[in-house]
Amino acid sequence: MAEQASGLCRFYLVKDSGGNIAGRINLVDIDAAAGTAEIGFRMGEKFGGKGIRSSALSLLLSTDSAVDKIHAKTTTVNKSSQRVLERNGFIHMGISDAEFEMNGERMKFVHYVWIRED
Repeated sequence: MAEQASGLCRFYLVKDSGGNIAGRINLVDIDAAAGTAEIGFRMGEKFGGKGIRSSALSLLLSTDSAVDKIHAKTTTVNKSSQRVLERNGFIHMGISDAEFEMNGERMKFVHYVWIRED
């Protein structure tokens, strides 16, 4: 909470149309002088495939004018997050060389960037 109070991060809860908490979306490592940040989001499993994540990201991008460039990364196995980022104008920048294992599965990071077009 100290990071949010200092402006280094912004944490948001994402709710569905019934007011249930569906997940979260965060801007972190905010550099106000450069207008940059990193983004992360996570939705509860039962809320997947309903467009909530994409809508939340779209809303954040359209209302948070403090940043003009946002970096994102996901894993090569997380195709749904890749689609959400691409639908919201994030540009695929490449895949990391380093491979790692998570939950018994080998993967790499996929990097994206979003730049405000005003």
